[in-house]
Amino acid sequence: MNSLSRRRFLAAGTAAAALSAANVLHAAEVRTADVFVYGSTPGGIAAALEAARRGCRVVLACPKVNAGGMTASGLCTTDAVRPEMFGGLVTEFVGRVRERYRRTLGENSPDYPLTRDGWFYEPSVAEQVFDEMLGERSDRLEFWRGHHLGKAETAGGRVLSVTLDAPDGATRTVKAKTYIDGTYEGDLAAAAGVPSRVGREGRDEFGESLAGIHYMDWKKGVQIMTPDTGEPSPAIQAYCARCIFTTDPEKRVPFEKPDSYEAHLPDLLPLLDDFATGRVKRRTLGTPLPRKKFQLNGSIDQLTSLNCPGVSWTWPEARREHRARLERFHLDHAASYAWFLRSDPRVPDHVRALWQTAGLHRDEFAGNAHWPWQIYVRQGRRIEGRARVTQHNFIVDPKTGRTPGVENAVALGEHSFDIHPCHDRRFAVDGWMEGVLWYPRKAEGPAQPGQIPWGAMLPEKLDNLLVPVALSSTHIAMSVLRMEPVWMTTGQIAGLAAAEAKEQGRDAAGIDPAPLPKKLGIRTEA
Repeated sequence: MNSLSRRRFLAAGTAAAALSAANVLHAAEVRTADVFVYGSTPGGIAAALEAARRGCRVVLACPKVNAGGMTASGLCTTDAVRPEMFGGLVTEFVGRVRERYRRTLGENSPDYPLTRDGWFYEPSVAEQVFDEMLGERSDRLEFWRGHHLGKAETAGGRVLSVTLDAPDGATRTVKAKTYIDGTYEGDLAAAAGVPSRVGREGRDEFGESLAGIHYMDWKKGVQIMTPDTGEPSPAIQAYCARCIFTTDPEKRVPFEKPDSYEAHLPDLLPLLDDFATGRVKRRTLGTPLPRKKFQLNGSIDQLTSLNCPGVSWTWPEARREHRARLERFHLDHAASYAWFLRSDPRVPDHVRALWQTAGLHRDEFAGNAHWPWQIYVRQGRRIEGRARVTQHNFIVDPKTGRTPGVENAVALGEHSFDIHPCHDRRFAVDGWMEGVLWYPRKAEGPAQPGQIPWGAMLPEKLDNLLVPVALSSTHIAMSVLRMEPVWMTTGQIAGLAAAEAKEQGRDAAGIDPAPLPKKLGIRTEA
């Protein structure tokens, strides 16, 4: 990302959110609940649903209006290398998606195989399924949309209350027995004073061979050694807007030239050299989905894509106004990217012709001009917990032939090490961008399924707060943990733990976690 674009995004405006009249609240309202969950990511939703299904009175609050986090905002090709290792709400969600497609498409439809048995889906379908699941528990589960966390009060090793800013400018306070942070960023934990990490550890801190500054020839799965290899860094991997495009003329919303196009153009011009040299031979619309839709992600190997390396570094700890500017920047970059490929006469004819057949889809993200509800926050804060997940949790011990066991395992991380570029192309070495970690044959890569300890979601000094998404881990370990099925699993564990805490009359940190996975049909053995 060039310096001009970095300056311009700081001045970018904030997009206004359309909120329903149902969110009009009374000032200074105080509510009590058994469980409070902040963040309607899949992990947060799983926590809220499980607690409500177990008889708890639950308040689920979220700064966004739409439920489902990234699963309902463009990340619709589920990251699961070994789907059979998941159970609980993950398989329930996938099953509901599958059944919805059976009803609407039919198993004989040529589109049906694109759903991969329910693991791939349109964002609108994912959101509908989440809304359906939440609505079924509306007797015990309140969902407060468009609520921003203000502060958290703590004392004596417990969270006492949280205060939220409602959409109409009023405030709401919630007092609960158990609090669960379901955000990608760890915002509730931060408000409660929980120490956390954001940047990348060096190789020496935990003896992680892949840690710190590094370059990688991902085609060969080999690191490129440089003088600074292994040093710690504040740089974190790129975010992007995962977009939905279509070639359906009846549903296509034409691309428009964004007002900020000239500011983003310097970041797109290097594509011309990529085309000319053959580094990039074609430019697709993304992964095919049902109904002539395509999902496009930022690229882990191409030097210019929907990714915005370098712009994400301040996001995890930024205030909401700054995040709004960063989010606008990512959406404007995506809009500029599409406009450039369809309109710039220097782009190869075959690429430009493809993009001239495409547009946004009228049925997706209708309340946000058909761009994603939120950008892809690939990593946020990582709390300091009572246990920490590191690279070693996913490396097979040659003596045992297995990844190491942990105390009180509650779930499995089963993905490959997967990190998008942390710096842009100006930092490339031998054509490879700094920070990338990716193995084409994911199941055969060095990361193998490993156990996640209960203590990774427990802050060191707060007994009634659970953090199933911004888990206690290193940067390298989070590249395995950061997949929605994993977070949905740990979120469900957190919801069950909150229900057990209520039943036993103790704080969540004081319950026995050993029975939790079995009660939910969740595997802890690879």
